[in-house]
Amino acid sequence: MKTRLLLTVMLAASSLPCVSEITRSVDKDGNVTFSDQPVAGSVETTPVIIDAPPAPSKQEIRESEQQAQDMINRANLNQQERDASNADRQTEIQAAQRNLDAAEAHLEEVKVVRGGIDTQGLAGGGTRLRPEYLQRVQEAEQQVTDAQKRLAAARMAR
Repeated sequence: MKTRLLLTVMLAASSLPCVSEITRSVDKDGNVTFSDQPVAGSVETTPVIIDAPPAPSKQEIRESEQQAQDMINRANLNQQERDASNADRQTEIQAAQRNLDAAEAHLEEVKVVRGGIDTQGLAGGGTRLRPEYLQRVQEAEQQVTDAQKRLAAARMAR
């Protein structure tokens, strides 16, 4: 947006006529008028010389237009790169969320005690959980923790 404003100002300035001499006229009531021609009925008329810069050449105008267009193109490219980067990050966040959901579902499945497989009988009666079951649950819990960390890292990368 700023580059387009800059381009517009540069083009407008290059199209302004360059007036090198202005006349200051004072009427009988003391009103002062500046114009390129003396005002009829003036009591006092004085030429005012303005040291105006020369009008830009067609080559300078083309170069300014090209610079402005290059700036616009770079800004558009930078925006496209940011958009692509944001899309990549969003995809990464979604993948991390799916991974976490799968890890949590797996943990719930692992927590289900399968009678006879995940338990063992005790000599005095009753049962206890086998170490293999406890190991499976602990590994599944670690997978959930790791998935939570990856999701948090993906969200922080925004």
